[in-house]
Amino acid sequence: MIIATAGHVDHGKTTLIHALTGVDTDRLAEEKRRGLTIELGFAWLPSETGEPLGFIDVPGHERFIGTMLAGVAGVDMALLVVAADDGVMPQTREHLAILQLLGVRELGLVISRCDLVDDAQRERVVEQVQALAAEAGWANADVWRVSSTSGQGIDALRQALQQQAEQRETRPSDSPARFMIDRRFSIAGAGCVVTGTLVSGRLQVGQKLWLHGQEVRVRSLQRASSEVAEVHAGQRCALNLGGAVSADQPQRGDWLSEQVLPLSDRLDVSLTQLPESHWHRGVLQLHLGTAIHSVRVVLLDEAAGLAQLMLEQPVSAVWGDRFIIRDPAANTTLGGGRVLDPQGVGRGRSKPQRLALLAAWSNASTPSEVLAAALQQGAVALPELALKLNLPAEQLEQLLPDAGLIVLAAAGQRVAVTEPFCEARWQHLAERLADWHQQHPELLGPGEGQIGLVGCLQLPLPLARQLLQRWQTEGRLQRTAWALHLPEHQPQLQVGDTELLARVVAELAPGGLRPPIVGELATALEMELVALKAFLLRMQRSGELIAVAPNRYYLPSQVEGLVAVARQLVADSPSGSFNAAQYRDASGIGRNLTIQILEYLDRAGVTRFVREQRFLVAG
Repeated sequence: MIIATAGHVDHGKTTLIHALTGVDTDRLAEEKRRGLTIELGFAWLPSETGEPLGFIDVPGHERFIGTMLAGVAGVDMALLVVAADDGVMPQTREHLAILQLLGVRELGLVISRCDLVDDAQRERVVEQVQALAAEAGWANADVWRVSSTSGQGIDALRQALQQQAEQRETRPSDSPARFMIDRRFSIAGAGCVVTGTLVSGRLQVGQKLWLHGQEVRVRSLQRASSEVAEVHAGQRCALNLGGAVSADQPQRGDWLSEQVLPLSDRLDVSLTQLPESHWHRGVLQLHLGTAIHSVRVVLLDEAAGLAQLMLEQPVSAVWGDRFIIRDPAANTTLGGGRVLDPQGVGRGRSKPQRLALLAAWSNASTPSEVLAAALQQGAVALPELALKLNLPAEQLEQLLPDAGLIVLAAAGQRVAVTEPFCEARWQHLAERLADWHQQHPELLGPGEGQIGLVGCLQLPLPLARQLLQRWQTEGRLQRTAWALHLPEHQPQLQVGDTELLARVVAELAPGGLRPPIVGELATALEMELVALKAFLLRMQRSGELIAVAPNRYYLPSQVEGLVAVARQLVADSPSGSFNAAQYRDASGIGRNLTIQILEYLDRAGVTRFVREQRFLVAG
């Protein structure tokens, strides 16, 4: 259990920790000289259960609010320390607001220096602090009246904290590890050491982690000044690191993560603005984890508390991360909140559908609820959402509903869509095709580009083709070569074209996989080349013929034969692929025509060319 102190400068936070643990957390000479906490201090209190309590001593002076924020990020509990002879002061209120914005659930109220005042003054301060805490959301916060110099109330406070630590539920450790660094130093013979809080997952000696896209290794672990083999989510520890470490990295504010989390300079967030705070469009300070970043705030929906943070340098974050916004010029805290989408969008950030998704994510409290809200809005790219939630992709897929869902997979992408989403997309596509057939009765149907397939289905092309294949299997849709059409549609040929088409078919069919070229066809039909080309182009648009090469047309049945050769080669190949020479030998059509046919199969989405080999495209 990790406990941070909070409160106004010189209200006895450091002295309180010393009284509880016997450790003086003011370790710097300047802190000793000035009697003022400047840097974060740490202390441990042994527990009878073997799980020690970790204390973080933070500065109370307004000049060191940034350091204070680094200390309270990720703690389990905070002790708000208020001196009985002073009462509530400016930093008391600001620290309490920060604890509220960071989502610290457990708060204890410590009235210090009780030996310096009479009972009436002490109780006036107690009432004042309780009212302040209740207003901030801690109506039932426990109150301890102590004196760190005389020892009054210290034993009772220590016993209560230890009991609370024993009863506290441990955080789940099944997510990938994320470690928040708040201090870095070097030890002779060991090298780089960082301290901080393991926000999620677990760490083990020898484990590999990612730092700014580079790999580091956990050489050893310490918790409460003792060597350990493993630490779990919610625990403070020290890591001795090897690998990609240097004088510049890591530093306070950096994250170590088990997964490579993407960087982004836009964070879509749920934002709470403190009363009487004065916001402006200039550069503000974002306190995220233990780091400080320059940021501009764009309100997307002020009534719903939705905003986008635009950073000067990209950061890695995940859904649910807490943050604080401060005005560095005025040295005041303006507000804070929670990260909703760590990969904020540029275009369409204020569209109703986008705002509805962010509002749903703002109300969500679990990854399951985030996933459910995303599915209600449309297609969900599962690997991308898993990273936003800091989950393994497999773990996220275990949260998918058992029924009413379709998972599309192609070209390394996996997207989940609901059946109502698919049905709505089909209705939209069917309407487009019906309009096309009405406007072009002589044509078989449009190609994917002509129909605007990606925009129509709102899916990447490989996944859109997966839906097309599904609808073809269901009999709703037909595809002849490149043309998409409704099953009931038949192109209406011009007068005279039917008879000429029959003559052309009679010349092409005997050629098998190598029909005659256009010039040879014109000679056989005794037609002018220009007139024949115009006819062949009309037949291509109607779907009766297919231009596989610039000077060679095929019947649809002949194209099916070309595809059958490719499928047979793949079926017979241990690698599931084939090259041009193998296709040439299997088809017997010659080298030049083989190249033209294979390029056509690539364009038609039948095959995929990778390093001189061709693979069949799924679907």
